[in-house]
Amino acid sequence: MRKKMSILLVTTFLCFSAVAVFAAEESAGVLPATMEKYKTAKEKVESLAGTAIAKLAPEVVEEAGKSIAAAQEGLKSGSDKATSESIEKALLLITYANVLAAERGAEEKTAAARTELEKLERRLADILAGKGGY
Repeated sequence: MRKKMSILLVTTFLCFSAVAVFAAEESAGVLPATMEKYKTAKEKVESLAGTAIAKLAPEVVEEAGKSIAAAQEGLKSGSDKATSESIEKALLLITYANVLAAERGAEEKTAAARTELEKLERRLADILAGKGGY
């Protein structure tokens, strides 16, 4: 019986300790490392304005801006967790915007190359048919 009571007391102590640790972490506010990460992410998002990435993937850049705004709200409320999550989302969206812009740029180049190829094929067909070229 004593053993069961000891186990129950230890378990209860561990539960209260865990709750206290999480509560202390939340009340501690935003960590300095998170603040630095926020500044870096904000600069990256702001630097996208007016770039080819912003022109080719505007919806993703806009979403990254919203994530930075959410991170700023997390800073104001003092929630390190909310701030960190919003920063991570913004950084992932920046990466996605870069990839999406590269893909869309490649699609545009492919379409232009295809048009040029078709033009040259028609010209070649005309030359081979004896219609002349130049």
